[in-house]
Amino acid sequence: MYLLRYIQRLFTFIPRIWHRHGFGVHSPHDYELVKDVLFEKMAYYAYEEQSIISKADRQMYRLKLRFGDNLMYSKADVDALYEQLACSDDDSKALVIDNLSGCNYPLWLKILDDSRARVTFDMGNRGLVLFDRKRIKQNYLL
Repeated sequence: MYLLRYIQRLFTFIPRIWHRHGFGVHSPHDYELVKDVLFEKMAYYAYEEQSIISKADRQMYRLKLRFGDNLMYSKADVDALYEQLACSDDDSKALVIDNLSGCNYPLWLKILDDSRARVTFDMGNRGLVLFDRKRIKQNYLL
């Protein structure tokens, strides 16, 4: 199963690069999120102060700055956290899911089919789910 996911990631490489630079992302909110938060190249002021070295940690730091207390992230029991957020009335919540190519891949497929998850960003090994009910359902491969 993991080999199939790896092969699928190879075939989605070109669309991912296309969307990662903002092409094909028509919503201004989503474009800003992709360009200025998810794949920002510039250095932030606190990277050196807090010893943030890896790209994944930098991305999480920018997401925390963007969403504040509305960003949910858990390494354990992600399924229960997703169900809690999906059933919530708060549209401003966002969920980060790590290890999409591993143990959380079945959950990610379930999230993509779920109508409560309005906007999803598939970044390869990490996913971001937005629950804003005013938006139409959309998935971005980044």
